[in-house]
Amino acid sequence: MDARITKSRLANMFSYDWLKIVAAIAAAVLAICVFFTTVKTRPGKYHVFTVYGYRELVAGESAGSFLQELKDNGTLSYDVLDTSQETFGTGQYAEAAFAARRSTAQGNVMFTTTNRTSEEDASATVIGELLGGENCPMALDLDVYLNDCQNYLIRFFGEDWQEGQLDREEAEACFLARNGKDRRFRSEAKKAEGVLQEYGRLEQLRKDYIYVCGCVENGTLSYVDVADEKGVLHHKAFALGKLAGLRNYYYYTETTKNEEGGEETVVTSSANVCLFLFSNDNDEGRAARYVENDLRYEPISYVRALVERFGT
Repeated sequence: MDARITKSRLANMFSYDWLKIVAAIAAAVLAICVFFTTVKTRPGKYHVFTVYGYRELVAGESAGSFLQELKDNGTLSYDVLDTSQETFGTGQYAEAAFAARRSTAQGNVMFTTTNRTSEEDASATVIGELLGGENCPMALDLDVYLNDCQNYLIRFFGEDWQEGQLDREEAEACFLARNGKDRRFRSEAKKAEGVLQEYGRLEQLRKDYIYVCGCVENGTLSYVDVADEKGVLHHKAFALGKLAGLRNYYYYTETTKNEEGGEETVVTSSANVCLFLFSNDNDEGRAARYVENDLRYEPISYVRALVERFGT
């Protein structure tokens, strides 16, 4: 039987079977893509830390790199798999884009301002319009949040949470409940490594919480009050006006008049910038043992990093 490969036979094969060959190649490529997509760990609901800027705020020169730095240097915990940042501005579609993000509970923290929105009404502010009234639940109540965080630390360090030893069994149980079926920790060796990372996460949270509370006590950080629909005021944001370098991250512009010549000058400022934390779960006020979103305290570490980086 003559089975030689000749030019004519190759030509005939490609004439009749080229579609099959192309289809086979496409199927192979698709199979490879599906395999790696399936194997790769994809960030879950709480595994992405997202920062937003609102309305008149402009992202400064450090905005593009700061979040990635926090992820790279371990400021954010090992369970934060990705970060993102977006500034909505005052464009035509800015509000629609923001509403779309929040419809799927995206976003962890948002920078906004206490700038006035009305010359007639001194109480009308950007943050008041955003979070006031029936919108108040969109942001966490900082009094409740900080108390929740302390109770969370008591769960792992005991009543003497500031100096107490970490309860490693409780920490491991927390890790397994959250990450026991995570592909990152399939092997026993990876699980053991993950448990050690969980110890580190909790130790770091304690340090960061003490630091942030100290900043509130010494006045570096203060609170911004917003009224709910009943007129009751709540601490809804951290005022960041005392962070001298914050304009390198977020700033706004304002026009000042020279009293002598009446000339107008446009300057940048961050004096009225504040930061609030989105409410993305049902854990507010819940007993620490029943908290489902352990990553709800990542903003504590973020706020500390803000003060350390932009405080001077």
